[in-house]
Amino acid sequence: MKKLLLLSMLALSSTSLAGPPKTGPARWEALDPEERAERQEERAKKARMMLLVSVAEALELTEAQALKLSDKLKALDEKRRPVREAMHEAMRAVKAAADGDQSALAALDQNVQRVLDGRVQIAQLDKELYASLAEGQTPQKKARLAVVLAKVGHELRGGKGRHLRE
Repeated sequence: MKKLLLLSMLALSSTSLAGPPKTGPARWEALDPEERAERQEERAKKARMMLLVSVAEALELTEAQALKLSDKLKALDEKRRPVREAMHEAMRAVKAAADGDQSALAALDQNVQRVLDGRVQIAQLDKELYASLAEGQTPQKKARLAVVLAKVGHELRGGKGRHLRE
């Protein structure tokens, strides 16, 4: 029993000391730009589908209503895409400035402002989405919609906060 306990402790401690797996930004940056764009498009489709299913369930939509919702979400994604891309480029420049890139340091304040402005624009698009979906709904369905939008948005950003669990 002691041997088993000791072996399991050694196995667990060696995996925890090994460090995180080699994924994340370094691996992402190493991808071919076409492959990266393809993966981003796949993630966007999955996110849109997750949002569509969640909202359709919360509002108890018919198939026809869900198809209309899909068109609305796709149009909203098209509005979001340039904002997200601009924020991404600005954030990349901010990170370069943090690493000491002199040319990026010169434009630091402008890039930080671009990121902040982008966040405001995304929030405005979120309000627009909620307003268009909540129109004509009962107060209870509006509340469900607000919860679903917050939960799905939080999950898409990688959050796992307990305040949004069911």
